[in-house]
Amino acid sequence: MACGEKVPLTPSFLISVRHFGGGRCALQVFFPGETQRREALFGRTYGILLHPTSLPGSWGIGTLGSEAHEFARWMADSGAKVWQVLPLNPPVYNHSPYQVLSSFAGNPLLVSPEELFNQGFLSAAELDSARSQCSATVNWHSLEGRKALLTTAANRALNAGVTGFDSFYKQQHVREWSWFAATKELNGGRPWPQWSAAKPDLEEQLVHGMIQYFFHTQWISLKKYCSSLGIRILGDIPIYAALDSTDVYFNRELFKLNAQGDPTVVAGVPPDYFSTTGQLWGNPVYDWDRCAASGYRWWTHRMAGALELFDAVRIDHFRGFDQYWEVPAGETTAVNGTWNSGPGIDLFRQMEKLLGKLPVVAEDLGIITPSVRALRKQCGFPGMVVLQFALQNSSFSVENMDPNSVIYTGTHDNDTTAGWISSTETGFKSVRSVVDIALSSPADLAMLPMQDVLELDSSARMNTPGASSGNWGWRMLEIPQVTQSFARG
Repeated sequence: MACGEKVPLTPSFLISVRHFGGGRCALQVFFPGETQRREALFGRTYGILLHPTSLPGSWGIGTLGSEAHEFARWMADSGAKVWQVLPLNPPVYNHSPYQVLSSFAGNPLLVSPEELFNQGFLSAAELDSARSQCSATVNWHSLEGRKALLTTAANRALNAGVTGFDSFYKQQHVREWSWFAATKELNGGRPWPQWSAAKPDLEEQLVHGMIQYFFHTQWISLKKYCSSLGIRILGDIPIYAALDSTDVYFNRELFKLNAQGDPTVVAGVPPDYFSTTGQLWGNPVYDWDRCAASGYRWWTHRMAGALELFDAVRIDHFRGFDQYWEVPAGETTAVNGTWNSGPGIDLFRQMEKLLGKLPVVAEDLGIITPSVRALRKQCGFPGMVVLQFALQNSSFSVENMDPNSVIYTGTHDNDTTAGWISSTETGFKSVRSVVDIALSSPADLAMLPMQDVLELDSSARMNTPGASSGNWGWRMLEIPQVTQSFARG
């Protein structure tokens, strides 16, 4: 397709291409009756949803090493242009990437031992000690010694005086994480409200900083490689921070906490199609008035940090910026909560003043009110459509859906499409028939979980909301060969 050419894709719309600086092209979409152009965030394409922990390899868990680069090559060969990942931060508990110790730090388990060996920071024997047979789930037991291995590599890197580390460590969020992680270790891993007055040595902090430098350099290398293949990375920002995190510890005034640092109210969602008792997330709730008084400083830093790592970000639970569900601390379910007003458009306007136009996808699933839809449209963000939900709604029409959307067969919170078909009376006979609906829809971007590309059953499900165990562990056994096309219709 040449720049400037208009190509009919369906009877309902045309796509036009125009030049940007540097020879790049961006897609613009024209619809019947429109008087303005709408620049699409991604253009009309499709992508793959796969968290790096799900990559294959012999390290007990997927990493940012050779398998990640191989997967990017597979994506490029298959025609996919967007790689969506879940949050890359270190989990607080149950391995969930949506409950993390820091919104700025990277998960050390994603650091590739193979890359550290190639840099001379691990011996061949130490590398072999990290190996385990690749299985269909993350081998959490094999990862128990990974911290010691990373510490060994970090000490060697510190002694070698790695170029670039000093400037990296000067960043505030790196120093905050290094101090927090080292202090947490001194306190036996307990949450910060239970800490003693013990303080870590500088050397202990520097080790955590160097491990973050390993993560950062490996991720940036992978991101640059993806960019060279024409692949953009869509990251993910959970709306809430975990109580036991650098985010809350260093910004307590921005959250509804008591004098001891415990939440007075916690976040969640009321009963919905995921749970009859709602979801009690337990995260501390923002004091949005104080956030506004600060100029939304922390949120702006958070978004800026994400946009250094990703080409665009999905914000989880977008509804919470319009109204959020607040549950008194101590409740055992999310039933007895109340709706309260969020920051609305003010938050995003403030971030745009400093960061420019935000490349954001709004997760607007669930029971969405007209005011939430109005906020999303005011921001100009694409929303989400999940076919496992939409196809069971008699009022849903693929042809009439908003093109400024990202359409999914399912997300990390859904069953695989094969499992969904087998467990519900959908009328669909194959995964590919649902995939084809996504690919032929008017949505700018179609996203396919890797489990649906491989047509896997429910045993490959990534997460079951409300389940306290058995989540976040699925892995591929190998990178597949390119055997089929997923061209957009």
